[in-house]
Amino acid sequence: MAERGHTLIMAPKSKILTREEFTSLLTVGNAFAVTDPPAVIPAEHSARLIALGYMVDLSGRLRMTTPGRQRIAAGI
Repeated sequence: MAERGHTLIMAPKSKILTREEFTSLLTVGNAFAVTDPPAVIPAEHSARLIALGYMVDLSGRLRMTTPGRQRIAAGI
């Protein structure tokens, strides 16, 4: 149920993540400190999440983008 001032936004079908892809997104989001080891997720997950704009590969290390953080906050 939406409250006043809040809108429920559904992701387009092409942007729906599998449970495993969402877990990979969480894994990258939790490895944020430079001293943490780089997040290791399946290559097909990183390719799709990068293509969707949820993360980027910076010098061989996956980093979360603002849309990726918003996706995690939305819980979908």
